[in-house]
Amino acid sequence: MSATPLSVAFHIGAHKTATTHLQRALKSAADQLAGQGVQYYGPDTLRLPGRSLQSLFGLKHQAPDGMVKRPAAEQLARLRKDGHRLVFSEENFIGALNTPNGGKMKRRYKVADTRLTGLSAAIGQNIDVHLALRRPTAFLNSAYCQLLLGGRVQPFKSYVKTHGMKTVDWVELVRRLRTSHGVGSVTVWRYEDYGAVFPHIIAGLVGQDAAASVRPPRRRVNRGLSAAAVAQVLEQAGDLTGQNSARAARKALAVEDGYAPFDGFSEKDHAMSDATYARQIAEIAQMDGVTLLRPELL
Repeated sequence: MSATPLSVAFHIGAHKTATTHLQRALKSAADQLAGQGVQYYGPDTLRLPGRSLQSLFGLKHQAPDGMVKRPAAEQLARLRKDGHRLVFSEENFIGALNTPNGGKMKRRYKVADTRLTGLSAAIGQNIDVHLALRRPTAFLNSAYCQLLLGGRVQPFKSYVKTHGMKTVDWVELVRRLRTSHGVGSVTVWRYEDYGAVFPHIIAGLVGQDAAASVRPPRRRVNRGLSAAAVAQVLEQAGDLTGQNSARAARKALAVEDGYAPFDGFSEKDHAMSDATYARQIAEIAQMDGVTLLRPELL
């Protein structure tokens, strides 16, 4: 094991903020990063049976059948190997994007702070948190499309009655994270700035010395649904054949083929959302212990 003190960085999402794109960049460079003492673990590892962080570090009461719980210190050593930095990326750790039973969402990621505190206690040190935020209307449009892609079909108006604009309170989330026991630094960026601040995101996650190993994938991943695709899914609701699934509609009526992206909001809604978002970002920028990555500030 390395004699260098261990540091832990955790990219927790949020969902629908180019998380998959970032995770693919990190995964592609995993071998090079490991050679520089940085061990990366993303969804491809952390979503395997018994391999979630909750399972690995005893944050769940029972291990899956046939699996033996190791002491947290032993798990940490196995993940660390001979490295000096652990980097996790798993947006599902902080909670689901949408309520699993279709109920009303009162607060997004309500378990994020307690889960991070529990993980920090298990590994015995602070965790530096990295988080992307997004314009509320765009976030909700994307979250709704994800609901359809998951097979839960309902009109957009029904969705926003239970997952409305008031649930996208980034100030409340960041404040909870920042004041959570076991959380070290908090680094935040806007999804809208992702491309411009990508090098700084990577440097914050893996360290400046290893950052050159990570390159962004050239193609966008997990594009949302077009308006035509959503209309088709709603029209065919109840027909469970594969040809009529949201995933098939996304492929047949793809945004990249010129179909307009789905947008369930009016221009007035967008204007109100953008004003709220600007106020939230300004407030987050003033929080002690929070670093906001903005192109004009770098």
